[in-house]
Amino acid sequence: MKNRPLSELVIDFINDQDVNELSKKTYKLAISRFVRWVVFSTLEFWSLKKKDIINYKSVLLREGKSLYTIDLYLTVVRKLYSWLDDQGLYENIAVGVRSPKKDKKFRKGYLKMEQVDLLLSSIDTSLPIGKRDYCIISMMLGAGLRRVEICRMTIGDVTNNFQTTVRLQRKGHNEKDTELGITERMLGAIHDYLLCRNNFSEDSPLFVNHAGGYKDLPLQPAMVSRMIKQRFKQIGIVDKRMTCHSLRHTAAIQALKAGADVYEVQQMLGHSDIKTTTIYLRAIEEETRVNNRAVRILDKVLSESLGEGKNKLLDSAKYQ
Repeated sequence: MKNRPLSELVIDFINDQDVNELSKKTYKLAISRFVRWVVFSTLEFWSLKKKDIINYKSVLLREGKSLYTIDLYLTVVRKLYSWLDDQGLYENIAVGVRSPKKDKKFRKGYLKMEQVDLLLSSIDTSLPIGKRDYCIISMMLGAGLRRVEICRMTIGDVTNNFQTTVRLQRKGHNEKDTELGITERMLGAIHDYLLCRNNFSEDSPLFVNHAGGYKDLPLQPAMVSRMIKQRFKQIGIVDKRMTCHSLRHTAAIQALKAGADVYEVQQMLGHSDIKTTTIYLRAIEEETRVNNRAVRILDKVLSESLGEGKNKLLDSAKYQ
């Protein structure tokens, strides 16, 4: 089996991974990146040692790759060598090779509440496209929806029985197996948008294109990203960290700040692991450090204490 071309083994490895198709494509890209490095470094794949994997990590760091990208590349390499070891093809030389420590600082972009108000109020809802964009942004801000979840929704996914809910096909899921409650405000935005639509059924996409020859075709995730970038630019937000996904970050952070607990936010976002949700607590911790009430309280106490001390000195000077 070891005499088979490496490309065939890589295909077998990827097919053995219990992940979705998008993740499989990511694995393939990560392995291609690793194999290219092996070739350009004039190394032999079947002669690599642990020191070579460590050197590969150093190369990625020198190239300025983000810590998250390096972690992804190394994770796939570790999985590959673990698989080769399980198949009896090669020793697991990647075991013990650690990813570089990630900065725990929350680096994702998100909106402050005044920016949320500015964004929503800047949208002209007198036109169908404005009604659509207002509705999309309201749902992403109000329920933390991903762009792909927005694009997968049909009109029939919105139900208004005992409680208003939407059916979602979450990221990595093959069917619409999640029901999430939404507010009357969001439902109102949906109804307002649908009033300007014609000839639709329950199976029709909830959000469609309104441009020329593409009219009534389903929105694609890339279109949602471009739309939100344009809406950001209109209110003066031009920052590479601010993306479509920033609305989801905003929903999580503002919900936590308003008093929702981490479990409730986890359910809203659809995270399988609550550790993913707790990352948003870092943003709140950083805001607390910057706007530190304890520092201001202490400064007031010190100022009052120093003021009293100064007055005592002045009083004693009067009698000298």
